[in-house]
Amino acid sequence: MSAEGAGQGPGPEPGSEPGPLCPEHGQALNWFCCSERRLVCAACTELGGRCRGHRIRRAEKRAEELRNKIVDQCERLQLQSATITKYVADVLPGKNQRAVSTASAARELVIQRLGLVRSLCESEEQRLLEQVHGEEERAHQSILTQRVHWAEALQKLDTIRGSLVDMLTHLDDLQLIQKEQEIFERHGGRAYG
Repeated sequence: MSAEGAGQGPGPEPGSEPGPLCPEHGQALNWFCCSERRLVCAACTELGGRCRGHRIRRAEKRAEELRNKIVDQCERLQLQSATITKYVADVLPGKNQRAVSTASAARELVIQRLGLVRSLCESEEQRLLEQVHGEEERAHQSILTQRVHWAEALQKLDTIRGSLVDMLTHLDDLQLIQKEQEIFERHGGRAYG
């Protein structure tokens, strides 16, 4: 057995909280077997135990690693949220203004050109104005669609980050380890070993 962590061998921690017990030995599950990726008791790591010779860590150390990885994930989500917020605040208004200006300039150009030949092409003027208006509407609709998309993305990121933070604050070490796979499958990450 290779025990990592505080340098002490497997055994019950003085003053530790009672928790789930090993189904084989009836002892507290205070250790994590890295080979089998499950909680084990001290007896599982000793001679004749199922995890003898495996890489073993204190459950608290494993939970601390998971917490750190979840915090890192939350920080990455926060950076993504900040980038999207900046994009929505800084880039989309400029795109909208450029679309409006371009449409306005196009409208003016069409009106000037048609003014020269109005007597010959009254119906053509109406068609071109409708075409310019349609382009303006499409550009405006595209920007509105982008705003909705990025707002939904921000909401999803906030929801995921909130869920992860809630897990960090409400799950104890053993629950965190037991729900590791579920946490990372549900939130698009991966289980950490």
